[in-house]
Amino acid sequence: MHENIEDLTHLKKLDSSTVLQCLKSRYKQKQFYTWAGPTLVALNPLKDVPELYSKRMMQLFAHESFTYKTPHIFALGQRTLRHLQWGLGKTHQAIVVNGESGAGKTCNALYLLSFLAAMETNNNEVPNSNNIEVLLCKSNPLLEALGNAQTLKNENSSRFGKLIRLVYLGEGASTQLVSAHIETYLLESTRVSRQAAGERNFHIFYQMLAGLSDSVKVELDLKDVPVWEIASERDCNAVDEAQFHTTVAALEQLSLEDTTNQLWKLLAALLHLGNVKFVVSKEGSSWTTDQQHHVESAARLLGLNSNELFQMVTVRNFQAGSNSPAVVRPCSSQNECAARRDTLIKLLYRLMFDTVLGSVNQKLQHTNDNGLSTPKYLCILDLYGFESFVYGNSLEQLCINYANERLQYYFTINYLKEQQVHLANEVFFIHPTTKHLTSIETGLNLINLEENVLDKHNLISFLDGPVSVFGVLNEECYLNRGCDDSQVCIRIQSSLTERTKGVKSMPPSPRMPRASKTKAPPVEFAIGHYAGLVSYSTVSMLDKNRDYVPGEMMSLLSKSKSPFIKLLLGKDALIFNATHTMNGRRHTVLAKFKNSLDNLMRILNACDVHYVRCIRPSVSEMQYTLSPSQRWDEDYVDSQLNACGVIDTIKVSSFGYPIRMSHEEFATRYQYLSTSRGDCKIDAKEICRRIAENYPQMASEIRVGNSQMYATEKGIELAERWKLQIRNQAASIVQRWWRERLRRRKAAETIQNWWRTCLAIRAANKVKRWWKKKRSNAQLLSKVGQIFKSVRIVQRTVRRWLARVRANRQLHAQISCPSPVAHIVANQESLDDSNASSKVSLNWSENNNCAKSTQSPSLISIQLSRINYFYSVGVISIRRPPSVRARFITRKTCLPFSFIPPRSQLPSGLTDAYL
Repeated sequence: MHENIEDLTHLKKLDSSTVLQCLKSRYKQKQFYTWAGPTLVALNPLKDVPELYSKRMMQLFAHESFTYKTPHIFALGQRTLRHLQWGLGKTHQAIVVNGESGAGKTCNALYLLSFLAAMETNNNEVPNSNNIEVLLCKSNPLLEALGNAQTLKNENSSRFGKLIRLVYLGEGASTQLVSAHIETYLLESTRVSRQAAGERNFHIFYQMLAGLSDSVKVELDLKDVPVWEIASERDCNAVDEAQFHTTVAALEQLSLEDTTNQLWKLLAALLHLGNVKFVVSKEGSSWTTDQQHHVESAARLLGLNSNELFQMVTVRNFQAGSNSPAVVRPCSSQNECAARRDTLIKLLYRLMFDTVLGSVNQKLQHTNDNGLSTPKYLCILDLYGFESFVYGNSLEQLCINYANERLQYYFTINYLKEQQVHLANEVFFIHPTTKHLTSIETGLNLINLEENVLDKHNLISFLDGPVSVFGVLNEECYLNRGCDDSQVCIRIQSSLTERTKGVKSMPPSPRMPRASKTKAPPVEFAIGHYAGLVSYSTVSMLDKNRDYVPGEMMSLLSKSKSPFIKLLLGKDALIFNATHTMNGRRHTVLAKFKNSLDNLMRILNACDVHYVRCIRPSVSEMQYTLSPSQRWDEDYVDSQLNACGVIDTIKVSSFGYPIRMSHEEFATRYQYLSTSRGDCKIDAKEICRRIAENYPQMASEIRVGNSQMYATEKGIELAERWKLQIRNQAASIVQRWWRERLRRRKAAETIQNWWRTCLAIRAANKVKRWWKKKRSNAQLLSKVGQIFKSVRIVQRTVRRWLARVRANRQLHAQISCPSPVAHIVANQESLDDSNASSKVSLNWSENNNCAKSTQSPSLISIQLSRINYFYSVGVISIRRPPSVRARFITRKTCLPFSFIPPRSQLPSGLTDAYL
C-alpha cells in the first residue's frame, strides 16, 4: 500500500518514484488534486466529474476556516482570495494554470472563475443579471466558441492565451468585485483557413451550421452546399447544436443581440470564401473561378462588389516607392491567389474576434469607482499548453512553446531559486525545545538549481536574443531578401551553432533532417525545450511572421456598405499599414508576441503568483474509455512532473516557507498571541520571538528570521486558529460581562416596575374609595329624590282626586237644581221653528288653571292642570280643546244626534270626542 497523502511535501522519501506512486494511488481513488507545497497538482480525469465541482462543493470550500484545506481548485481559489482580502504578501494576486495541451487547463480555469463568481454572488444581497460575476461567467462560452478548437490531443483546446484580471475594492470581508478585463495573446488565426488532418476549425462554425434554422440558412446561402472546405458540416455533432444555444444566450446576456445576425453573416461569408478555387482563364492572362456563386454570396454578405472582391484576390498591386505609380499584375500562381484569399479570411476573423472581445470588456468595465480605495487585482492566466506534433510544428507552436518557456523560467527564478537563496542567507531564531531545525541550509544546498536556471536562460536567449531564431526570422521579414524556406532553416541552424560555442550548459543542437537519396534541402530545425525535443518546419514560417495585409484589401473593405464591417475596421482602416517601429519597420508577429509576453511578466512581477500544474495521465486518445488504473502512463506523467518542476517544487517547499511578511506586519496581525500586548516599548521582532516561545507547536511552521517572518500555509492556519480562539475567549468575557450588566439592569428595572406598580395600585385604591363614597352619596341622593317624587305624585294624585270629588259635587248640585240649559234648549227650538237661531259661543282659556264663567251663563267650563273637563250634556273630552270656537248641536245625547263634519275639517283637539 503506497502512501496516499494530500501534500507531497509530507512524503518520507522525496524522489520521483515515490511521488508517482502517491499520485497514482490518489488517481485510482478519484482524488485528482494534490498539494505540492503551495503548488496544486491537478490530474486530468479525462471525463466529466460533475459532483467534484457542484454547488455543494463550492459551499464547503467557501466556509472553511482559512487557507490550509483539502487539495482542490476551489481551495486554491479561496486561499488566493483570502490573501487578497487580508493583505497577505503582495497587494495583487495571480493564479497561473499551465501544463501540456489536453492536461485540463481550460476546465480548471473555468471552474476557478466559477468559484470566484459564486463567492461574489453569495456576498450580493440582491442577485442581478448585470453583476460583474454573472457577465464574466456568461462571456466564457462565447470566447470558447470563438477561440477554441479540436486538435489531435484535445477536443476543446484553447487556441489563444487569456489573462482575466478581476478588480476588487475594499478591505477584509468587505472586499467586493467591481470590474474585470480580459486580455488575449496570439489568436491562432491560421486555423480559420486551413487545419491539419484530424483537427477542426473553431467551434463557432460548427455551432452555426448545426444550430441555425433553415430559413436563416437560406438567407445566408448555406443550404444545399455539399461540403465546406474550411469547416465541414459532416463534422458537426449534437454537442455543437447544444453549445449553439449557449453561445446565443451569452450574446443576449451581454447585450450583443444586434451583433448576432451580423456575426452569422460574416462567418457565412468566410465559409463561401473558403470554397472559392482559382483556375486560369482561356486567355491565360487572368484568373477565373467555377464557384462564382460563392463569390457573389460572400460579396453580398460583406457589402462589397463581387467583381472588385474577386479582382482584389487575384490581382496584385506593386509600388516601388511612395511617389511612384502602382503597377497592377495578376497573381503568378494558384497558391498566391489562395494565399491572398486566406489572408482576407484570417483578417476578418481576427478583427471580428477583437471586436467581440472589446464589447465584452466594455460590458465588464466598472463605472461606480469612487476613487476612495486602491484597486486590487486577482489575475487568472490560462495560457496555451506546450505543443509538440510529429509533423507540422510551425510558427504557432514556436510561439506557444516560447511562452511556456518564459513562464517556466519565471517560476524557476522567482520561486525556486529566489526562495533557496533567500532561505540559505537568512538567520533564523531557533526555539530551545526544537531539534533539527538547522538542517534547512543543508537540505537547500542539496537541491541543485544552478544548472536548471542556466539551461532555461540559455534556451530563452537562443529563441529571442540578438542572434536567435526570432532574430533570423524578423531580419528576413524586415529585409525581404526573398530567401526560401531551406535558406531560412540553414541560417537558423548556423546561428544556433554559433551561440552554443563555449557554453557549458545548452539545449540539444539543432537536428538536421535525415539524409535521403534526393538530398532535399533542410526545412526543419530542432530545439530542446523543458518538455522535450521539438522539430519545427520553416515552410511558410516567414509569411506567417510577416502577416502582411495588402493595402488594396484594406481599401476595398473600407468601401463596404455593411455597418458591421466598418465597425470591425474602426481605426485599423487608417493605421493598419502604418504600425512601424522607430526604425520604420513593420512589427512582425514574433515581435508583437514578445512585447505582449514582456508586459505579462511585468504584471506577474507585481503579484503573488499561485500555480496550478495540470498533468495529463495518458497521451493516447484510445485510453479515454478505460478505467483510471489503465489510463495511467507512468513515463509520460514523470516527464511532465520533471518538465513543470514539480519535483524541485516539492523539495524546496519541504524546506521553504511560501508566506513571508515583515516583523511589524506579523506582530500587528498576531499581537493577540503575545503576552506583552500592552507594552509599547518592545519592538516587533521581540514580539514575534515571544509568540514563537509561547507556541512551540508552530516552531516548524513559522520561523522568525533576521529580516522578516517565514511561514507555511499550515502555520498561518494554526496562527489564525489560535488568534480566533483568543479573540473568541475575549469576546466571551466581554459578552459575559455585558450579559451580567444586562441582567442587573433587568433586575433593577423589574424592581422599579414593581415599586411603580405598588404606587399605582395605592393611587388607584384611593381613587376607588373616593369614587365608591361619591357613588354611595349619589345613590342616597337618588333615593331621597325618588321619595320626594313619590310624595309629589301622591300629593298630585290626591289633589286631582279631591278636585274630581269637588267637581262631581258641583255637577250633582247643578243637576239637582233647575238648570238654565233647559231654557236655552227650549228657546232654541222655538227659534228654529221661527227660523231664528241662537248661537252660543264658548271661550276657553288654555293657560288658566281655574274655572272661569263664559259669556253665556248656561255654560260651565272648568280647566284643571294638564286635564281639561268639558261638561255639557254628558260630553267629556280628555284633551285640551283648541282655542277656536266649537259649535255643538245636541238634543238629549251627544254622539248619536250630533252633526259630524268631514274628518279633514275636524279640530285636532276633538278627534276622540267624535269617535
